[in-house]
Amino acid sequence: MRQISGSESRCLDRELVIEYSKTLDLVSVDGVYTGLGGELCFKSLLPLALKALEGGADIYEVSSLLSWRDFEELVSEYLRLSGYESIQNLRTKPRRYEYDIVALDPVSKIGLIIDCKHWSPGYGKRGKLKYVASDHEQKCVYLIKQCQLLKNEYRIFTKAKWFVPVIVTLTDVVKGPLEGVLVVPIGTFRDFLINLELYVDLMKTRERSPKIVNECYSENPGL
Repeated sequence: MRQISGSESRCLDRELVIEYSKTLDLVSVDGVYTGLGGELCFKSLLPLALKALEGGADIYEVSSLLSWRDFEELVSEYLRLSGYESIQNLRTKPRRYEYDIVALDPVSKIGLIIDCKHWSPGYGKRGKLKYVASDHEQKCVYLIKQCQLLKNEYRIFTKAKWFVPVIVTLTDVVKGPLEGVLVVPIGTFRDFLINLELYVDLMKTRERSPKIVNECYSENPGL
């Protein structure tokens, strides 16, 4: 489907949306209206994207239509559907870092510090991603060291035994461990969440494990 740029909403070519009409119930999608050029516009493409995926649409095609903000929401929704706790857009001081999503699997007690990269295929090159992964890993180490300052406001920092730096990408050009970070394409992200411990073990290298110990972990986080 072709996306038509808009200010606060996202618009799609009507004829292309109709191709999906057999699997989509647009009436049940909130915030749908017709644009000046006859295109279908949505306040958020996330509800439409989820319905398209439920109907069997290709996740890479759907994800490519989303804005970076919608892409983050899609990742957050997958976390919620998989039973994870999560925080979005966490900011730190004195270093002004921002983290797209910090999440926790309550079963394995593995926390995820996620950077969402809604890049076009041309930006999936390993060299660029290697630099971004190294930067994300350093930011994750800093965040975990700040856990004493964060744990009272965000209980995730007392519930997670370890944290794993993760980058979720739009394409699958690069995947696997890179500079201490797990690069996970959106197409395999739900399976990654369901089988988290298996993926983390498989992605260990001889030099390092992706898991970073959380010194603020508590057996009784509610106390």
